[in-house]
Amino acid sequence: MNIIMLQTQRPAKALIAILLLNLLIGCNNDMPTTKAVIPTVRLATITANDNIVKRRFTGRVEAISTVDLSFQVPGKITKLSAQEGTFISKGDLIAALDEHDYRLAVERASAQFKLAKLDVKRKRNLQRSGSLPKAALDQAETNFQLSRVALETAKQNLSYTKIIAPFDALISTRLIDNHANVGAYQAIVRVQALTELRVHIHIPEDLVPLLEQTDNFNAVAVFKDRPTQRFPIQYREHITEAGNVAQTYEVIFGLSREQNEHVLPGMTVAVIISKKNETSSADLNIPISALDYDTQGSPRVWIFKPQEKIVVSQNIRLSTRLKKNIIVLEGISVGDQIVTAGAHLLRNNMPVRPFISY
Repeated sequence: MNIIMLQTQRPAKALIAILLLNLLIGCNNDMPTTKAVIPTVRLATITANDNIVKRRFTGRVEAISTVDLSFQVPGKITKLSAQEGTFISKGDLIAALDEHDYRLAVERASAQFKLAKLDVKRKRNLQRSGSLPKAALDQAETNFQLSRVALETAKQNLSYTKIIAPFDALISTRLIDNHANVGAYQAIVRVQALTELRVHIHIPEDLVPLLEQTDNFNAVAVFKDRPTQRFPIQYREHITEAGNVAQTYEVIFGLSREQNEHVLPGMTVAVIISKKNETSSADLNIPISALDYDTQGSPRVWIFKPQEKIVVSQNIRLSTRLKKNIIVLEGISVGDQIVTAGAHLLRNNMPVRPFISY
């Protein structure tokens, strides 16, 4: 009887095990599959760099060059024809010293030169005849050369007693009075070259890219006494070191003297800089955080394609780096949407979801 009961219990246990196994298999088939997570990216839309389309600055008129003229020898001034505020032509006499002592020096040096010349001539003849040692002739030759140099120096010093205008100039300031005794290289008069006027302005660092494309901009000067007139000015040069206080860069333009004869160095002027109408390309800037580099080390950005909802890489050509942005010359266009964070985690044709808000 016991044997029969054991035999009937074993099939029952096996049946229960099979039912449990089928139940587990069914549960596994009903488990949901894990979906890929689509990353969320922050986007920025590219706009034109309009801050340099038209700007107005306050400038200062300067001369091309300002020079302090002086005598190269000391003496007493006997003539000082420099009148402040007047124009002089190249070659005009500005000031002169008393020449008396310098003329005497020339006469003395001339007499010594003539004597040395006769002496060396006589000793050459004596040396050829064998009646004069070679050393005595050498000494005479040396004295002759020294006297010639002394005569040239005396003549040069005599010419230094005059200050001649080195160029067409404006007498800016007379630094000494007539009949005064002056030393060598003491400034006598200050002159300014005004063949062209120079206009100096200072621009902030975000306009530095303007200096790389000066042909694409017009610059005009406006004076207070002629507010309706515009005078074209041309870029000449700029200082590459920023000012210590305002951190601005000095830019220098050239202004023609035509119609501006009454304009003098030191006057203020308004400078208007604007883009030329024919300029089709616009500078574009992007956040520095959007900048990425490919495996070759070339700069690139990731552009979002709204229809496909994917990102693709685009190589770009960079210009000037500013505080938070960087100027892009090629590779992107106005209206492009670029990823501004986490660019190093992206890959081409990767699906993404634009960030809307928190």
